[in-house]
Amino acid sequence: MKEATVNSVGPSRHGDPNLVRNQPALHTPKRWIWLVPGLLLAVAAIFAFAVSMPINIALAWIGIAFVTAAAVALVVTALSVRDDRQRNLVMAGLMAIMAAMSLVLLVAILWANALPRA
Repeated sequence: MKEATVNSVGPSRHGDPNLVRNQPALHTPKRWIWLVPGLLLAVAAIFAFAVSMPINIALAWIGIAFVTAAAVALVVTALSVRDDRQRNLVMAGLMAIMAAMSLVLLVAILWANALPRA
C-alpha cells in the first residue's frame, strides 16, 4: 500500500484563483489596470487635502506632497518596469501605501481639529 505524500505546507495551491497572488490583475500586461485607479485615488486624495487646508495647512501640504510623489512613482513604475508581475505588484503596493497614508493623514487632520484650542 502506497502512502500519500503531503508536503509540510499542504497541497499545492499554485493554480488556485482565489489566492491574492494568483489574481489576473497581478499577471496582466495592461499597465492601465493599476495606473488609472491609482491616479483617480491620487486626484481624490489631493482634493481632500486641498479642502482640509483651512483646518491644518501643514498636514494638508504633507499629504499633497506624499500623494503627488506616490502618483509620480506609479507613472514611473508603469513606464519603466518591464516584467508584468513585478510591475503590477509594485504598483499595487504603491497604491495601497498611498491609500493608507492618505487615510492616516486625513484622520490626523480631523483629530487635530477636534483638539481644544489653547
